[in-house]
Amino acid sequence: MLVLAAPAVVSTDRLVDGLWGEQPTSNPLGALQVYIHGVRKALRSVSDLELVERVPPGYRLTVTADQTDVGRFTTLQRRARDERLRDDPAAAAATLEEALGLWRGPALADVLEAPFAEPEAARLNELRVLALEDSYDVRLALGEHAALVADLGQAVLEQPMRERFWGQLMTALYRCDRQADALATYAQARERLADELGLDPGQALQQLELAILRQDPALAAPQAPLPSPRGAAEGARVALAAAKRPTVAPREPARLPRASTPTFGRRGLVARVRDVLSDREVRLLTLTGPGGSGKSRLAAVAAAAAADDNEDRVVYLTATERTDVSQLAREVTLAVTGSDDEAALADLDAHTLVVLDNLESIADGELLVRDLVERTSQLTVMATSRLPLRLRAEHDIPVPPLEVPPEGASVEEIAAAPAVEMFVDRATAVAPDFRLRDHVDGVADLCRFLDGLPLAIELAAAHARLLTPGQIRSALEEDFGLLKAHTSDLPERQQTLAATIEWSYARLDHHARTVADRLSLFERGFTVEAVEAVCDDVPDVLDALAQIVEARLIRPVDSRVEVRFVVLGTVRAYARNRLQQHEDIETPKVALADHLLSRAREWAGQLDGPESAAVVGRYDDTAADLNAVLDWASDTGRTDLAVELATTITDLWIASGRLMDGLRRTRQLLASAGLTPAQQADLHLTAGKLAYHLTDWDRAAAELRAALAMPNIDPATATAARCHLGAALVVTGAADEGAALASQALAEAERLGSYPTSAIALSVLAIARAIAGDADGERSYYERRLAVVSERGDVARIADTLNTLAEIALDEADAATALAYASESVVIAGSALTLEARDATITLARVAAVNGDPDTTAARLRAALALADQTGQSLALAQCLRVGGCLAVLLGDMVSAVRAFASAQGVSPSPSGTEEPIEADFAARLAEARAALGEEGFRREWRLGGKLPVASVRAKLVALAAQPVLPGS
Repeated sequence: MLVLAAPAVVSTDRLVDGLWGEQPTSNPLGALQVYIHGVRKALRSVSDLELVERVPPGYRLTVTADQTDVGRFTTLQRRARDERLRDDPAAAAATLEEALGLWRGPALADVLEAPFAEPEAARLNELRVLALEDSYDVRLALGEHAALVADLGQAVLEQPMRERFWGQLMTALYRCDRQADALATYAQARERLADELGLDPGQALQQLELAILRQDPALAAPQAPLPSPRGAAEGARVALAAAKRPTVAPREPARLPRASTPTFGRRGLVARVRDVLSDREVRLLTLTGPGGSGKSRLAAVAAAAAADDNEDRVVYLTATERTDVSQLAREVTLAVTGSDDEAALADLDAHTLVVLDNLESIADGELLVRDLVERTSQLTVMATSRLPLRLRAEHDIPVPPLEVPPEGASVEEIAAAPAVEMFVDRATAVAPDFRLRDHVDGVADLCRFLDGLPLAIELAAAHARLLTPGQIRSALEEDFGLLKAHTSDLPERQQTLAATIEWSYARLDHHARTVADRLSLFERGFTVEAVEAVCDDVPDVLDALAQIVEARLIRPVDSRVEVRFVVLGTVRAYARNRLQQHEDIETPKVALADHLLSRAREWAGQLDGPESAAVVGRYDDTAADLNAVLDWASDTGRTDLAVELATTITDLWIASGRLMDGLRRTRQLLASAGLTPAQQADLHLTAGKLAYHLTDWDRAAAELRAALAMPNIDPATATAARCHLGAALVVTGAADEGAALASQALAEAERLGSYPTSAIALSVLAIARAIAGDADGERSYYERRLAVVSERGDVARIADTLNTLAEIALDEADAATALAYASESVVIAGSALTLEARDATITLARVAAVNGDPDTTAARLRAALALADQTGQSLALAQCLRVGGCLAVLLGDMVSAVRAFASAQGVSPSPSGTEEPIEADFAARLAEARAALGEEGFRREWRLGGKLPVASVRAKLVALAAQPVLPGS
């Protein structure tokens, strides 16, 4: 494998796959290293240089391509082709003789048992045969026909399906004045092709027979070269003319194609297809999916596997737009029975698997399939088609795109995603120096944009020689035509991705095409209701969507709350280009903005009620579109729309944990020109609330004071600003001032009927009592708050309040009550209420630490850190660090414990104003670590913990949480 790829790098994944395929050893990387060691040892016996080099992501042979037999052979083959083009057949003959002299038997004969070897051997042997055919052509052009008769006679015995050899033998015999033998050779070729393939000779061979019958002068042997320079040139021209006469192209037999590149992410799907084909009751299996999803490759791989499983005969035929259904029917019959009599299908005595690839390209293909499965029970059809055939016997298996890494995935998750693996493989093929580690985020984003479509990935990766993945992604936004083939071995239908999409578009009516174009307005997903909003001029949107789904241009997606669809990213780029060319984009964009603003108002009104989890789910599904509309409104000077949208979704930003993104967009809006004082006040309030939830107290206070300073401020805005300012002051040491503001805000909110502000004010007043050491007062306010939010049915605040009561119980050393409250809070929060789920998970980790359970503490800590990362709040991270300090104490690692508490103090200082946490359980564990280390050791580690990067301290805690070890074990 290293020699074949030299000097390019072969990844360890490709090496493992190539050596062991679907049955790797228990330790494939270790076994691979043993193989590499053996190769290095063998090469050291013939070279003083270290020829095998470790280069991430794999290994490479440090030789040039021309230093290998394969590279030398292909170089000579290209040179011979150039020499023929330069009218120099003699030089071409010599070059081809040198190239063929490099061969010492069949390719890779000693390693054919390895999974990688068979397709490579088939490719190399095919190149050798092509070189041999070229050699015979140029030697015929040089007048060596008499010397070639014996060699060509042997060639047709060894390769009877190569029509080019038959044609060359007929030509050589004719030029030796053996016309009868030449015609007899044609008859022999016709008989062999009919017996083996059930096919007649190709048109070129038939024309050659006719030319022999007519004794066409063009078939005469070339004149011998004259002695003079001019005569030599004339002789070369005659030879070249002979070489340029129509030759016989080899007919491709109906055999399974062998992939020349690795297959990624299809192991489970191949197993599923094999399982279905193993059932003899299954007569028709259709692999369906959008153009470029990899249906043809899956069919070939699965058919080969099924043939091994069941010892079936496999016939593989590909249809194109130029294929006639009757022609395909005849080819199937000939390939299966050896006869063109369709009645022979009924007499099959052995089971045959017929693979019909690209069946959607011909009209009435489903009728052909129906006829095949009805004629005999000894035949199963596996078809690939973008559309189902809609036959009763059909088993439809959708072929989805390759899996792509989700947003926020780790480096390891990105590298393991099949779409990324394929991109890296194809990128390194054209750019050997390409390294995933240098482009992790860019590759992940590009694969997501391409929706994991294998064809799109292959075409995009071809540009890795000149462009980074990020540049490819940006370029595709402007020029969708970038996705076109740069290799000659892709089928015509796969030469450009646009061609595959155009095929699907062509099957839509005018209204459906209009709807499909406007789907490009959506960033990720959409509902039927949203499509109707931007297509109110289309008579029947549902019918149009049905056509688009049928054409595989959109697909359904998982959603927590409603039926949604997503348009493939590549289709979206194509549709956007069409939309910009064919209609005014402004009108549908305004319609989408109006629809989304209406939905946002509705959700904001429901957020404080029992449907809050569903509301957050709907917002999560639509967040990308809302952000895009907000940016569009801001960029196009629609300030009123932008401000209303931002202030409407403020609490949705908070509830879904999109705090930093919301704050960034709000501050950009505040920089807009022409804002009214009321708009400025509303935006300062939004920025203050977001900063408060990010625990950026100073920024929160500044924004909220700015809101209160605006003239003629709306009373509800002033009350909300006063309440949040009081909250910021309470947690930053100005408890009395903050409590006074909260009390004023509570009275105003109750008078105004502002429920959210009332609930927040009660929480602020409870925190103030806690800081003052009044536990009864704190509990009283929270119990009052629980009653208020429960009456409202405010699921989010019920979960939040229950968790707070759990924290109070912990401070009172009542772990059982704390566990009950926090567990209920987690259940209520579910996966939709991120902030509440995060805080309750931290509390559950604290309870486990109090109970002396390091395993549960570690598990809860891991979950809490993930949620804290998602929301980006410093206080949550600090509390996670403190929990980690408790875990370290439980595990006897007092040094890590003190460092964790010190790091937490730097991230979010204790409201006590000292290094002591205000939480009793945290304070007790810190005191335990202090006692174990002694005062001097404690002070040393505290200072070091405060200076170490937070990421370093966190990494240590994550390692502890990954494999907790009980003391003494």
